[in-house]
Amino acid sequence: MSEKKKQHYVPKFYLKFFSIKHNQKHIKLCLKKSGEIIHQADLASQAQESYFYGKDLEREKWFGTIEDTTSIILKEVVKTKTLPKNNSDDYYWIWLFILLQAYRTRAHADEFNDIIDKTMKTAMKFESQFKDFEYDKYFFAYDDAIEKTMDILLKSLPMMRDMQIKLLLNKTTEEIITSDNPVSKYNQFLESRKFPFGHNGMASKGLQILYPLAPDLMLLMYDPKIYKVGNRKQFSQIVINEKDVGVLNLLTCLYANKVLYSTNNVTDFHFEQLLENSTKFKNQKKLELKYYDPVTNYDETKSVIVQHHKTPYMLNLNLSFVKQTQHAKSYKLSGYYSEIRDESYRNKR
Repeated sequence: MSEKKKQHYVPKFYLKFFSIKHNQKHIKLCLKKSGEIIHQADLASQAQESYFYGKDLEREKWFGTIEDTTSIILKEVVKTKTLPKNNSDDYYWIWLFILLQAYRTRAHADEFNDIIDKTMKTAMKFESQFKDFEYDKYFFAYDDAIEKTMDILLKSLPMMRDMQIKLLLNKTTEEIITSDNPVSKYNQFLESRKFPFGHNGMASKGLQILYPLAPDLMLLMYDPKIYKVGNRKQFSQIVINEKDVGVLNLLTCLYANKVLYSTNNVTDFHFEQLLENSTKFKNQKKLELKYYDPVTNYDETKSVIVQHHKTPYMLNLNLSFVKQTQHAKSYKLSGYYSEIRDESYRNKR
């Protein structure tokens, strides 16, 4: 039991891609809040908590099985700088791994519980019995928030099957960094349309998901109806420039929960600049709630509808390897609170 007590929400095999001098034992880290830098941190103790997935070890073993398979595939990708064949089994293992990583971290669990807390408190304010409730003294949350978010993800996976993966190659002298919440999301399409609501839902039209894989590699999952990335048949070694690396690292920094990671080739000054540049955007991503007046149900009970969305980071992102398709350029926004990639989902609601 004790050997399973420390449960990683960012796998050790993945962090080893960013280890110092490829020794796989140490990694350079920068604490996001204080800016403190540790040049040789113990890699095995990073991005983990005691019984993060529960003491029954069921979820921990499940992730372990997936990591055993995916680690072999990703190690080969890092070595060859080439993705598995499009739509192959190995390709979809990477697809699944990216999505699981996005939903299994401490940062995501805290964000989920923040939604639960604020939604509950908003609804409670319509109930007379809570008029004297001291809202600031309590925080509503699930102890098993990761279990809840995993259930949501797994039920939603079919709507992600249309997303395409490509592998970006960094040949510059600036290295790609990662973090304790390594997957970041963006939506250049909805940003360009000044869309006022959520940009980064799983079914959002124009969604982009970025996953640093190694100092010279980045995985990009994207909406292929909206973006052209490299040539149509080019899935690997899509070269990015130094400006691209800079803004992608900035996005990684913004999404990081507490810690940034890198090899020792990333200078302390680079981390300092990154943290300084991120301050102008850090307040952009926040939870916004909208509620409607209570309605009376057939049994004379009342219901309150609370709608929420996360405002996205808006960096005015301009990436050299991404262009919008003709479909994107001619697309007319629907006027709904969300823009859905597959319109059939919207019609079923």
